[in-house]
Amino acid sequence: MNDILPSGADAYADLTSYSLMLAGIRHASVPAAVNVALPKIQPDAIFAGVSTALNFARSLALATGRVLRVVTLTEYYDPEPLRIAVTRHLAAGGREVPPVVVVPQPLLPHLSISDEDIWIATLWNTAHAASVAAELGVLDPSRVVYLIQDYEPGFAPWSVQHALTRATYHAGFHHVVNSRPLATYLAAHEGDTADHGLVFAPHLELDRLERASEARRASDHVRIFFYSRPSKPRNLYQLGVATLKHASTRLADLRIPFRVSSAGEAHPSVALPGGGSVENLGILGWDTYFDLLGQLDVGLSLMYSPHPSHPPLEFAVSGALAVTNDLDGVRQDFHPRAQAVAADVTSLSAALVEAVQHAFDNGPAGFSAPADSVLGDPLDSVVERLVDRL
Repeated sequence: MNDILPSGADAYADLTSYSLMLAGIRHASVPAAVNVALPKIQPDAIFAGVSTALNFARSLALATGRVLRVVTLTEYYDPEPLRIAVTRHLAAGGREVPPVVVVPQPLLPHLSISDEDIWIATLWNTAHAASVAAELGVLDPSRVVYLIQDYEPGFAPWSVQHALTRATYHAGFHHVVNSRPLATYLAAHEGDTADHGLVFAPHLELDRLERASEARRASDHVRIFFYSRPSKPRNLYQLGVATLKHASTRLADLRIPFRVSSAGEAHPSVALPGGGSVENLGILGWDTYFDLLGQLDVGLSLMYSPHPSHPPLEFAVSGALAVTNDLDGVRQDFHPRAQAVAADVTSLSAALVEAVQHAFDNGPAGFSAPADSVLGDPLDSVVERLVDRL
């Protein structure tokens, strides 16, 4: 056993490749930092959950007056270009940024870390590594914040990974949860042994969504958009295709003219029984995506996860109608222009036809931001409450 690891670490050596990644931390009397552990981060691909994690860490570092240390667990990038990319990303829009340090995991045992450091676990593997370090006495669980952005046991079949992921929710960490539907699901499925009460609303580009709404014009046909990601099982691609085929026949019977496009990932050609086919746009850039939002009337976006997910929210806020699937009742009522129904072809098709009929009869709607606190509290207020707990 490596002499930098504490006694008892050998029990975890063959559990997963992540288990001992934070177990070699050494403590000393040095200034405290906020550490955010990420499985991987690429300088040219800072978006989605990684962006949320970095912005949360930025807010916590500023609120506590500390350096922000980014710890990468699974990929070794030259620290300096990555530090520059992270700093640039966090400073967008003129925001204040704390000093940023990047530490690839292999270098972590060679640093001296303060007992007063705050650690942020992100995906399940970083939370598992933190929980093992806590079991070995290397980390104090009361100094660990678990940023939960999805119910990750659902990403793996019943297995070691599934069991370890569920165990991370009971490791004694402070939970900060991305969206109220997800927090509700966690409380129902993981019980009261963990506090899921620090809940922030997903970040939406409201200015850009309002501009998309202003750009939308009436059309002689209903423009349907399908968010398609065949490589991501939770996005229910085949169910979405079946829904479009089922609905197209009914729309043809109703003599409602429509066109369907899709984006997210490339997929095979899809012919619709009601006429026409799905125009696949592949992977869109961020600017192109917002331009597209101003040209659609109805969006179909599925995700078998308790998080509301961004596309249905963005469709609805920008003035389109959104159709998505429910999951145990937690994905309902997050916006009046979004309908979440059972994840089956009949229910989804009926909801899609209803939305298309409404769009055909009534034309475009306007911008409509989510109601306050429906999806969670502002991130800054959640960080303030977290600092009080820490």
